[in-house]
Amino acid sequence: MVLLSILIVLLFPVTIATVRTLILQNTDKKRIVGTRIEENKEAITKLQAAITFKTVSNLDTNLVDWNEFERFHEYLKQAFPLATQTLQIPSDSPHNLIYCLPGTNVEAEPALLTAHQDVVSAQPSQWKHDPFKGDEAEGFIWGRGSFDCKLQLIAILQAFEEMVSSGIKPQRTWYAAFGCDEEVNGGEAGATLIARQFERMGLTFSLIMDEGGAVAERYIGGINRPIAVVGVAEKGYLDAELSCCQEAGHSSTPTFPTALGKISEALVKIERTKHKATFTQPVIKMLENIGKEAPFPFAFLFLNLWLTKPILKATFAKNPTLNAIIRTTSVPTVIQASDKNNVIALQATAVVNSRLLSSDDEKSTVKWIQDTVKDKNITVKVMRYDKPSKESPVEGKAYEAVKVSIKKCFPDAIVSSYLMLGATDARKYQNLAKYIYRFTPAQMDKSEISRMHGPDERMSKENISAAVSFFKVLMKNW
Repeated sequence: MVLLSILIVLLFPVTIATVRTLILQNTDKKRIVGTRIEENKEAITKLQAAITFKTVSNLDTNLVDWNEFERFHEYLKQAFPLATQTLQIPSDSPHNLIYCLPGTNVEAEPALLTAHQDVVSAQPSQWKHDPFKGDEAEGFIWGRGSFDCKLQLIAILQAFEEMVSSGIKPQRTWYAAFGCDEEVNGGEAGATLIARQFERMGLTFSLIMDEGGAVAERYIGGINRPIAVVGVAEKGYLDAELSCCQEAGHSSTPTFPTALGKISEALVKIERTKHKATFTQPVIKMLENIGKEAPFPFAFLFLNLWLTKPILKATFAKNPTLNAIIRTTSVPTVIQASDKNNVIALQATAVVNSRLLSSDDEKSTVKWIQDTVKDKNITVKVMRYDKPSKESPVEGKAYEAVKVSIKKCFPDAIVSSYLMLGATDARKYQNLAKYIYRFTPAQMDKSEISRMHGPDERMSKENISAAVSFFKVLMKNW
């Protein structure tokens, strides 16, 4: 009798969870007819050309080749004559670009599409194809910016150009804004200035769409369908400098411990210690969205967090991407000490970069570093801090329009909200809209996504064509 009672107690929550899973999986089963996407040769050719402009940004604006940006702007005028001649509006900065496609309903609140012109640097010797040539090979366009973020920029302008050419007007007015310094995150010349200009113009937006999550294949092992992840929030950012002073001297007669040794010990402790796992609202909603369309056992695990959190915490901890969505992360990135091989440094410093969940802030992250290091000889100073972004709703007509537009262009995908691990220009526009989403309309696997910022960045011709279609569908849907 006791064993039976124990069995009932154990099986009852599992039974409840199973029934709940079956009920939730039978909701939200709307059938959406996909849009026929044909190869957009114009967009492909224009992206190839856009890659050839070395629009590399730098936090020190004196080191930026602004002539290259000007050349890029001149090319855009030639490639998109209708958009640039009839839609472009003056920008407060000559390095930024703003366009306005008027809608038929002047009462409707406008919407904004954003991307950035700048790219990170590239070392040609590490590439299979020249990073600034825009080669076409193996069904891909190769080059720096083919993914991040000239795909988005060219696709938006091509969508504008085609709509103007065909005489199609959207219901509401659509703006497009392309900053010049997103890659140096924190720069003041790009989206920061554009946001101030929009504020001065008295503009607010019903929807803002920036770069972000893609349509990821095999995003979660065991789920075969691609998952289109739409960023609804971004983690915070904190750079902390750890510093230690000890006795200096010559390496032939060393005194221990050294400043470098103590800093090294501190960094090892940070690497070996994890922040507390927390399921924030964006992650809970993401798992629920995926669970509704995922097969067992994933549906059971994702739709019953009240029961399965311990299992998921342990599983996610083994995957770098999934681990990063459930906890603040801290990692050493820079270390400095002596500049000579035979000199023991008086001082050693290191930089620890942290990406913060919304449950953390500057104070709690610094305390975590101090508590982890446990060394009074090491000081911690915050170099830079950006708090986590606001969270955009996943209920309402704006998100539904985004979801439907994705489904039309990527009909096999599960569409889900997502917590962005990196930072985008979207955070600069937070005061201008309630509904801000981050999505790059391209389907790829992890190996393709990992090329971003690395060697051999590339984009398939199918994705280039799909991206143009996505923005046209979105402008018609919203």
